Amino acid sequence: MNMQSLDSIAALSEAVAVIRHARGLKNPDDLQPGTPEWKAVSDAFADDFLRSLDGEPSVRAWWAF
Repeated sequence: MNMQSLDSIAALSEAVAVIRHARGLKNPDDLQPGTPEWKAVSDAFADDFLRSLDGEPSVRAWWAF
């Protein structure tokens, strides 16, 4: 992966965070890591990020319960 790809990923991640805040939603950086709320918000953030890439499946499918 080159620096341009990493910069693009970082920019997209920041855009998702800004849009979530504008919609009144929290981002993982707003919470203490490891808490149940942080995990739920991290999942929602990842879903939004993947949706911005038009990706599948839902990130919740990746967590081992």
